Amino acid sequence: MARIVEFYYAIGSRYCYLAQSQVARLEAIGHVAIRWRPLLSEALMRARGLTPFQDKAVSVQYLPEYRSEDAGRWAAYYGIPYREPAWKSIDWRRVNMAAVAAARLGDVAAYSRRLFDFAFGLGAKAIDDGDLIRLAQEAGLDGKRLVAMLDDPETQDLHQRTIDDAVAAGAFGVPTFVVDGEVFWGNDRLILLQHHLQQDAA
Repeated sequence: MARIVEFYYAIGSRYCYLAQSQVARLEAIGHVAIRWRPLLSEALMRARGLTPFQDKAVSVQYLPEYRSEDAGRWAAYYGIPYREPAWKSIDWRRVNMAAVAAARLGDVAAYSRRLFDFAFGLGAKAIDDGDLIRLAQEAGLDGKRLVAMLDDPETQDLHQRTIDDAVAAGAFGVPTFVVDGEVFWGNDRLILLQHHLQQDAA
């Protein structure tokens, strides 16, 4: 039976884009299944009562300029494209809720990958409902139904349950992977997660 690794992520995160590109490599270790759990990162941080993005940045590592440069370096290391999206032109809440709605419809992983590729692989200038529908259809989902579900109470409830589960597991930001009761936060901790999974597989 496959071990379940909970993957908490937000579409509007550079580091989630990077981390999701490595999911297939993690699953290839053997007897591992990644459960994709989309959420709004701001909601998770509010639930934890801690955020490094309030007011003035608490460290240079949280400045957008540094994070963009850092993400570009990681993307080059992974061999994937990285282009900055038009951050202020995109309703990230709506995009993330689209991923949550996809979790109700079917293949949330396939849809999330398309959202990530469009946002960060192509450097989206905007992501409107037409894009959400088209990308859903490419992932084999009913795009029009998905968009109609964005403000549905059941979608909101699913998002809140995901936040609650993330907090209960000890997550405080994204990307976070949880397995065997252990929390691995950040794209740069993937090597530690891989080591943990390999040790168990051995």
